[in-house]
Amino acid sequence: MKFLHTLTRGGAALALFTGALAAQAATFNFSGTVSFGPQLGQQLSGQFSFDDAAAALAGPDGTVALSSLSLSFLGQTFQLAQAIDPYAQFEGGQLLGPNAGFSGFATPGATLQLQSFFGSSGFTYSANGQDSLGDLTVSAVPEPASWALGLAGLAVVAGLSRRRRVGFSG
Repeated sequence: MKFLHTLTRGGAALALFTGALAAQAATFNFSGTVSFGPQLGQQLSGQFSFDDAAAALAGPDGTVALSSLSLSFLGQTFQLAQAIDPYAQFEGGQLLGPNAGFSGFATPGATLQLQSFFGSSGFTYSANGQDSLGDLTVSAVPEPASWALGLAGLAVVAGLSRRRRVGFSG
């Protein structure tokens, strides 16, 4: 009976642990510069996230819905609620980047499209019949645990370095 109680308690802990893992969001930054068109040199930047568990189920060449998205371009900020068809694209098991469309710029009829396919990520801004194009760079946002581990490693290296200096000078 005690074994069954322990097993049940362990199972509940496992369920809580896997539930916590399922709720983990993978967060990424992205940025780009217009490399062609009338908006040449303009910067675009933002951040997006999605459920890690959903991404694992999407398969190596799948898509997963975004749980958050924010981007800044031409002095305007856009959020997930304003995005048209927002998702993250995977190819060969690798994240390419976000896909989403936006309108509502100061220029009537202007649109911004984030596009990730065929092994790359980019964006297109269209206004007044002219297109501006650019590539996106996507990078992972380190989780707090990663930062803590990195800082702990630095502290250990600093401690060892100090210890060696004290040992050599005495």
